Amino acid sequence: MRILVTGATGLVGSRFVELLSSKYEFITPSYPEFDLTNKESVEKVFSTYTPDVVVHLAAYTNVSQAENQRDKKDEDCWKINVEGTRNLVSFINPKKTHLIHISTDYVFPGSKENPGPYSEDTIPESDSNKVSWYGFSKAEAEREVNKVLGEDRTILRIIYPVRAKYDLKLDYLRKPLFLFDQGKLYPMFTDQQVNISFIDEVTYALEKIFRNKLYGNYHCCSSDTSTPFDLITYLIEKARGVKNAVKPTTLDEFIKNTNSSKVRYPKFGGLKTEKTQETLGIKFSSSREIVDKLVKQGIS
Repeated sequence: MRILVTGATGLVGSRFVELLSSKYEFITPSYPEFDLTNKESVEKVFSTYTPDVVVHLAAYTNVSQAENQRDKKDEDCWKINVEGTRNLVSFINPKKTHLIHISTDYVFPGSKENPGPYSEDTIPESDSNKVSWYGFSKAEAEREVNKVLGEDRTILRIIYPVRAKYDLKLDYLRKPLFLFDQGKLYPMFTDQQVNISFIDEVTYALEKIFRNKLYGNYHCCSSDTSTPFDLITYLIEKARGVKNAVKPTTLDEFIKNTNSSKVRYPKFGGLKTEKTQETLGIKFSSSREIVDKLVKQGIS
């Protein structure tokens, strides 16, 4: 089984390849050989490697910088997430290649009017004013996939992916842990609803999906929701042995004091996983169980 992985050196992709490299043949072309925004580059990779599976992880993921690009379709966020996905999908023959498109909870608004956690079959937001620009670009990417492949594709949504170690980027847990070690940890929100995705569990969910050629929409994340305050408080207690280390604040207060956009910081977000767990025969860990596992792996 030949598996083409876009974004194979990233936070999620590199761990996915690391955990399964002894079992499968991975194709991991890098930029500039493989440039999603260049259709000829994409065509060359497909004609050269003819993959059985494509795990599409590559994306522009800087949510804050994406807001500065709002409504600009000539900037990186739109070009990579939407046009890049469109280019990729145009070379997928679903009879020969199984596309697994990795998406995000940010395709949903997480608002008071339309709160999460969201089920696997919830339709992504189509009004760009109700989600972040990053979220809208990923929602558009999902629509590009559906437009071309219909039901002959898989969409797997994740939220705040985390792992024990990765030198190139801090994640949702390792960043506050790093800041705590530096004495620079800022207060955490007590009123925001989130899950986290343990990349090791994402990997095994992906393996179940492509080995069994399962189509549809899936969510892979902690089986419960938490708040940043509770999650990071527990992390620092378990990883550093310090109790009550985190100061509380509210998202409402942060938005008011910084004049930030509400769509940049969804308050009532999160993903449901019941259908995915039943279909895949997997039991996802809770948020605290994920922290416990990362501490055992030597989170740093």
